[in-house]
Amino acid sequence: MSPRYVDREKKRQKIVRAALALFSRQGYAATSVGCIAIEAEVGKGTIYEYFSTKGDILVAAVMEWIRKLEMRYLKHLETIEDPVERLKAFVEMSMDLVDPLDQGTARLSIDVLQHTLLQSGALYKRRHLMKEIHTGMRKMVINILLEGISSGAFRPEVAREAEKIAINLLGYLDGISLHYLISENDFDIREQIRFSLQNVIRMIAADPAAGTDSVSATPGF
Repeated sequence: MSPRYVDREKKRQKIVRAALALFSRQGYAATSVGCIAIEAEVGKGTIYEYFSTKGDILVAAVMEWIRKLEMRYLKHLETIEDPVERLKAFVEMSMDLVDPLDQGTARLSIDVLQHTLLQSGALYKRRHLMKEIHTGMRKMVINILLEGISSGAFRPEVAREAEKIAINLLGYLDGISLHYLISENDFDIREQIRFSLQNVIRMIAADPAAGTDSVSATPGF
């Protein structure tokens, strides 16, 4: 790898991280390419050496954001041995994306949603990237379920339905998050998630009563 190539990659990464900070702080619409250049401490012309449009910068910033989230998920989940607690932790981290106390993350989540669903959005024609992200999240849930079966925490027959359970759980989280944002945070989303997660645990646990107690007794979720 040549020094020139290394320098270009470092500069591109600096631009992406600067853009991600601005998109989180003030939103995509309020962020100009000039603002990104100032934040990254490069000339505006330099930005266009790496990206053709602001939309391309958004795509790169979102992928960087998701990469960081996945690393955080995996690092945290590796510290939890109990499959029930691990599933709960996965769901809890997912809810952080719409936490009203973290305006930056919530703002970025809304921008990603808009640009994925609207035909004019920067992510609309790149939905395969979002599909890859969702596939990775689905695999995390499936692995938790299969490890729970191996440890005896979840019923053996769950293995046949592991992918369906994962898809339904992630679909529910996407749906309740969207409802929460549309409703302007007028309900306690963690309380609602806890209620639904209890039903999931009851359905898959080898000892449903023990699994439900574990979820209910955990403070903060």
